Amino acid sequence: MATKAMNVQAIEKALGEPWADTRARLEAAGGASASHKELADALYPQFDGVVEKHGWWVQGAVVAYEQEIGRRVPGQRADGTFDVAVSRTVTGTRDDVITRFAFLIDEGTLAGVALDGEARTSTTEKRSFWRANLEDGTKFEAAAEPKDEGRTMLVLTASKLPSTEALEERRAALKELLGQL
Repeated sequence: MATKAMNVQAIEKALGEPWADTRARLEAAGGASASHKELADALYPQFDGVVEKHGWWVQGAVVAYEQEIGRRVPGQRADGTFDVAVSRTVTGTRDDVITRFAFLIDEGTLAGVALDGEARTSTTEKRSFWRANLEDGTKFEAAAEPKDEGRTMLVLTASKLPSTEALEERRAALKELLGQL
């Protein structure tokens, strides 16, 4: 399953203007010669106070533009690496789900790659986390958030992947891990 391009129709709806107008704003801000940060910094104030969660939508618009001009492909970050996330709702509390996930990590490896140092756990008011750096330079996060009574949504995210091939390989491995819960 390939990663999808940004949904321009959703961006149009959220920003309240046709994509052609948003694209024109980005081109006026420097277009293809500007960095991701420069484009986002130029667009951000134009929607401040006008659009709810405008920072999130501005980032989405810049990514969609970068995909449109061929600067990046779906799933690719501004630094050239790739991220992939998979999720599933499972039974249990968020802390129980993180503990069960941690037991799945066989002999200090995740998706066949050894951990680089110790895994780290943390919690916020909303989520419980299990994070690790891997020896191949990638990073991993398991995040558990209560969904409803007795069920938790678990999101597994791999980041800093070097290619779309690595993204698809890691997606398959993460789906396999989810299937074991």
